[in-house]
Amino acid sequence: MKNYETVFILNPVLSDDQAKDTVEKFVKVLTKAKAEVINVEKWGLKRMAYPIQNKSTGFYNLIEFATTSSDLVNTLETEFRRDESVMRFLTTVLDKHAIVYNARRRKGEFNRSKKQTTTRKEDVAA
Repeated sequence: MKNYETVFILNPVLSDDQAKDTVEKFVKVLTKAKAEVINVEKWGLKRMAYPIQNKSTGFYNLIEFATTSSDLVNTLETEFRRDESVMRFLTTVLDKHAIVYNARRRKGEFNRSKKQTTTRKEDVAA
């Protein structure tokens, strides 16, 4: 079973409900093909490095999934191409290090508060 993650950018003119429905549509494509959806994240409206379709912002989303079918990625990307609200997408295969990193990121190990960073600096100084 291979693990994948796909990041896609939705058109910024969509309402929150439309964006949520679009993400749910892609999750349904994965579950229909018997893929295990590990994580779905909505990163929100972000500024892009360069304009796409004359738009400088977009709704970023991430879906992590695992599957044994190699054809599923092609099916998912075909659905991305058919949907006019998707501006860009990228699907990557995760290696063992990326899988561990993503699990730690989901647990929140990399979200340090200011209090933790100041105590660690104090520990280093002592």
